[in-house]
Amino acid sequence: MITQDDLIYFVVTDRFRDGDSNNNTGVDRQNPRKFHGGDFAGLEEKIPYFKKLGITALWITPVYLNITDFFDSAGYHGYWAIDFERVDPHLYTADPALAEHSRTYLKKFVDTMHGAGIKVILDMVVNHTGYHSPDYDAWPHKRFESHHFNRGEGTVEGELSGLPDLDHDQPDVADYFVQNILDWIEDTGIDAIRMDTVKHVEDAFWYLFKSQVKTRHPNITLIGEVLDWHPETIARYQQQHDFDTLFDFPLCGTLKGCLVWDQPMTNLARPRLHPDEPKGRLDQDKVYTNANRLVTLLDNHDLDRRIYTEILDRVGHWDRDLAVRILQLCLTVLLTTRGIPQIYYGTEIGLEGGRDPDNRRDMPWDIFTASHRPAAAHKEARALFDHFCALARIRKENPAIRYGYLLTLYVDRFIYVYLREFRGNLVLVALNNGGGPMQWPLPIELAGNGNIPSRIKAMLTEGAVLTALIGSESNLQVSGGKVDIQLAGKTAAVYGLGH
Repeated sequence: MITQDDLIYFVVTDRFRDGDSNNNTGVDRQNPRKFHGGDFAGLEEKIPYFKKLGITALWITPVYLNITDFFDSAGYHGYWAIDFERVDPHLYTADPALAEHSRTYLKKFVDTMHGAGIKVILDMVVNHTGYHSPDYDAWPHKRFESHHFNRGEGTVEGELSGLPDLDHDQPDVADYFVQNILDWIEDTGIDAIRMDTVKHVEDAFWYLFKSQVKTRHPNITLIGEVLDWHPETIARYQQQHDFDTLFDFPLCGTLKGCLVWDQPMTNLARPRLHPDEPKGRLDQDKVYTNANRLVTLLDNHDLDRRIYTEILDRVGHWDRDLAVRILQLCLTVLLTTRGIPQIYYGTEIGLEGGRDPDNRRDMPWDIFTASHRPAAAHKEARALFDHFCALARIRKENPAIRYGYLLTLYVDRFIYVYLREFRGNLVLVALNNGGGPMQWPLPIELAGNGNIPSRIKAMLTEGAVLTALIGSESNLQVSGGKVDIQLAGKTAAVYGLGH
């Protein structure tokens, strides 16, 4: 089960680490659309890296047997399946004691991760098969002939990127995938499913899914990918289809709009002093069954570019110091706001990348030292890595960030200050999204803030000290029922009180 205690790290397995060259059939690292050799062995080799980052859950791309040749492209990413029953041999180290393509290979990997205290989220696809390439047509065990495919039109019923679209209104198709998912769960011991292209799958399937899979395995977390920027669209899948969580693309878009593209911080949250006040993105959380369970993110393999590239495009690729500060600002919010944060491999070191397949570059292990920290010569990567690790530690040490209230204390076009509190543990986060430093201290009202419960105000009595955890060298002290915030441009600070 994935919970608010978790920090999710997402890898395109083929692009992360090549741990076994013996399974490198068809590998061509010069072609960004071919296999590059990443595998389970490579992920296992980097367990110390995951532990250093503070990662508790690893999301891996689909492991199905995939097509290997489609107009000079291959299913290295796992989403072009030719068989939904078997593991692709590019991912595992062959064992003569196991059958070829056996799901036991995945089970052994999951067991290894569990032994290291890391949960595994398996990416699954039910919407479509791989392209009907020579690979697909020659496969003797393909399950679906032409009458199982959906010939509808539109963004939901139509084919996605030309991929053969399965019709889940047909009982045989829906039943097959329910049983198939049960098999993967029971044979491998995974902790969660990331379900691909949810909004393209007919609603009838989700009724069968929740009535069987969720009933039998309630501890298997279902994370839905509904690539939409409107909270109401995302919320429907929690409300109607029993998804445990979904990716919070609406918050992702707003965070980038504010922190990268300098839109007003009031787009993110409002003081909520009057019922008619326009709502910020976080003020719309009531549409969800539970917004605290949403998976928050800055980027992934499906968006148009990696977050660091988007920042560089915004500020100019020459001002890389500013780009680092902005990404640090984004990471600070990601790891201190409500929800379960997901980090895309390489974002913690500022890995760049434009449109697919450029946003799926190989992880640059050559920049790391033996201690799994970027070398000093790579100052941008080291600054981002150290910042991320510090934030992950702060999040782990403060239950307020994982479970607590999120109360907006102050917001204007450039400044956003919010408070998280849970059972006596309190964290205050302050952001200056302006281009320059705050010219004078900004008093943040605490005692007179009608949105703060009396119990929390009692923790913030005169003289109380909030310790600087990151982003500031000075603590905050409550004076006159207020604290004074003063930050440099494009920076954030986190302060803590109590445990």
